Amino acid sequence: MRSRFRSWGVVLGVLWLAAGGCYWLRYDALARTHVDLLVSMTTKLEDVTAQGGGPARMAEYRYPLDRARDFVRIVEGRFAGRDSLRELRELCSAYERALEAAVRPGSRGLEAAAGAVRERAAAALAALDLEAAS
Repeated sequence: MRSRFRSWGVVLGVLWLAAGGCYWLRYDALARTHVDLLVSMTTKLEDVTAQGGGPARMAEYRYPLDRARDFVRIVEGRFAGRDSLRELRELCSAYERALEAAVRPGSRGLEAAAGAVRERAAAALAALDLEAAS
């Protein structure tokens, strides 16, 4: 009976390590997903505000930012020196500025902020491409 519990403990430990290792093994793919999502949400934000007024619920737009920042925080210890991580952090800041601009109706600040999001996204993807090539 005791060996059965020990076996399950080993299995659960391996599963826990494998689940946690996904961030380390899939850094590139997950970082690209966050970049793509923040750009897509920026486009959606522009579309909504172009139709008059700001978005009805900011939580929908803030959630991807929170997840991207969580990702950065989780992988920071292992990938702290990577340019792509620095660029992803900058992208998060640019996206937050776009959110702030979107809640100021009539402001032309969203256009500039959205452009900055796209520039930071391109820089993040370029850094990921360089890291993948090396």
